Amino acid sequence: MYKQWIALDVLSSLWETTRHKFHGTSKALPLQRARQHAALPPRQADALLAGVIDLIIIGFFFLLRPGKHVYSKENNHPFRLMDVSFQSAHGTFNATTITAAELADCTKVHLEFTDQKNGKKGEAITHGDNDEPIVSPLKSVARRVQHLRQHNAPAETPLHTVYLLDGTTQQVQSHHLTECLHASCKRISKSLGINCRDISARALRAGGAMALLRAKVDDSTIRMMGRWKSWAMLQYLHQTATETTSFAQRMITGGTYIIECHALLPADVITSLPTNSL
Repeated sequence: MYKQWIALDVLSSLWETTRHKFHGTSKALPLQRARQHAALPPRQADALLAGVIDLIIIGFFFLLRPGKHVYSKENNHPFRLMDVSFQSAHGTFNATTITAAELADCTKVHLEFTDQKNGKKGEAITHGDNDEPIVSPLKSVARRVQHLRQHNAPAETPLHTVYLLDGTTQQVQSHHLTECLHASCKRISKSLGINCRDISARALRAGGAMALLRAKVDDSTIRMMGRWKSWAMLQYLHQTATETTSFAQRMITGGTYIIECHALLPADVITSLPTNSL
């Protein structure tokens, strides 16, 4: 019950903009405004669901591949508690030692790469906050950090670790995110013409890039933030984001022109000019 209600509440506008395929069966998903009345008590009652929703938000804003924010057998180099830091006007604080008061003052969050496969070692991705109560990169990471700190998690604990009510832990995986996305998609897909089978956790990465592109962020910046080695992804997104329905009328307007002819010199003038001047 909580799963369908909260997933729809946070992700109700997830599917609006992009309907073209990316990475096989994945689609680029734009994560837009969550409804302001999103209820926190049900999320707190379901630790796994709370973790899944936070990791969906993190994957979208930080343009992350599976394996960085959820558990993956193939490419598992997740961000850990010790890889997170927060910044305020008073300084920068590591997630393992930051106090609740210090965290409340922070306006930036940093995720540091500790492996070289998905980014340069020691490089960090930084995000500021926004005015959303839930759909925020800073707030979603802060909630993961608070969850781990409340359970005295070791510094090496991945952010995708969830402490359940029975005292056990569970690692959030890609299929958890995909199932949550599907639960929301089924409620709103009809009006948008989207096939829920085409939606997966992998699409969050492309969806974040699409959001930046539509916000007029420079291509090079998007490529750097997403750590793409080629321009293929951005070329795809440009094709998807380009609105062509107005082109027909614009081509009628732009296609009406006169080709100006350059004045010709009289024949006697041309014959009198030096050869090397022609």
